[in-house]
Amino acid sequence: MYAKQKLSLPRPRRRFFPFLLVGFLITCAPGASRADSLEDAVRVLAQKASSLLVAHGKIGIRTRNLASLDPERISHLSLTVERELQTRGHKISQGDSTGASLTVTFSQNATSLLVIGELAENGQSHFLVESLALTAIPSTSSSSQKPTLLKELIWKQESPIVDLKSLGSVGEKPEHLAVLSPNALFLYGKKDSEWSLLKTFPIPRATTRSRDPRGQLFQTRENATSRLSVDLPRLSCRIDLSGAISSATMDCTSNEKEELVGLAMLTAGPYTFDNAAKWDSSGNSFTGELYGESGIRLKIEPFYSASFLGLNPEKSDSLLISAGVDGRSRLSDKNLKVLESFVGWGSELTAMLSDCDSNWSVLATGKADWTDNDRITAFQFVEPAALTLDSSVDLPGPVLSLGPEQIPSEGDFTGGLRNGALAIVRNLKTGEYEAYRISMACSR
Repeated sequence: MYAKQKLSLPRPRRRFFPFLLVGFLITCAPGASRADSLEDAVRVLAQKASSLLVAHGKIGIRTRNLASLDPERISHLSLTVERELQTRGHKISQGDSTGASLTVTFSQNATSLLVIGELAENGQSHFLVESLALTAIPSTSSSSQKPTLLKELIWKQESPIVDLKSLGSVGEKPEHLAVLSPNALFLYGKKDSEWSLLKTFPIPRATTRSRDPRGQLFQTRENATSRLSVDLPRLSCRIDLSGAISSATMDCTSNEKEELVGLAMLTAGPYTFDNAAKWDSSGNSFTGELYGESGIRLKIEPFYSASFLGLNPEKSDSLLISAGVDGRSRLSDKNLKVLESFVGWGSELTAMLSDCDSNWSVLATGKADWTDNDRITAFQFVEPAALTLDSSVDLPGPVLSLGPEQIPSEGDFTGGLRNGALAIVRNLKTGEYEAYRISMACSR
């Protein structure tokens, strides 16, 4: 249950970078001039930057894409900036420049695409803005695909649902289903397209139940033995699934004095992560204390939900995204240094891999309260910036929990993963509790 001191992910991971706040330039854009093409806009911006440079030394170039431009076009425009500066006698630095630096951000508002340049030299910064009407930008011939969020109702019942997971090996059709309620765990089997109850495991609870019950299901496999774990505040249970379900038993530990009882495992999308978070006394949120396999304890701001990002085997960085109890979401690096904090998200979030472009996305709920319908929005993290996919799905009530659709056995990272998320919703019209699979469809 313990993780490494720097919360490094011993799995593949991808590097990400923090948000760039350019809202004031998007809405105001003082001094912006109109160009006939994107290429013209970046050339003019590079020319203006060149005229402001004190000396013809080395300059570092960085690009950020906060607009709906495909990676190939961004790469082409970045080369255009470099070539324009080179023709004016400047040398381009391929590493971190100790001299001048130019950050070119592509963003957009309702009518225009903006090319925003921040030129930094000798401790001084200059902002340059060029704009282009969106209607003047030709469609790209790139094969890149735009992800669109979809929802699919997979389960509903009258009693509350805390969590729900399909059981089995990665890539298999879900023939068994585990449904966690506040008072019991139910295991269902599927036969002839119909679900039937196989066994009920009562949840032993010696403490007062929360009005907003929280909990987590995940599956592990050790030495060919498959187990289902049930993690609740102040309670941890395990079920051996290697034999017949009808004869399975559930062993629980409920000693509240034991620090490791009732911890919730953190995940990286559909991957089990070797870090755990400590529930607070109410059982509705987490204290911010994180535990790792080496016995290290770390601390972040208290949060409702959190997920790791990053699966690039050639890089060692991973990010933690968390929804704080103070209403502020935070993006932290592997050392838990806050890279960016922002408002506007709800209390539930999870990470998901996209089948469209192999990038990571964060799914986050809205700020609606328990009496309103909720909405889940996808935010995609791509190098070198974070941008909103502007794709969302509406739900028929508040989202009670949001997490990976299925967490496979720890160490099982080969194909066939269900790259979806699971949202538990209380339908305000019917009063029923519903489980929705949230997935991404790819459209050109």
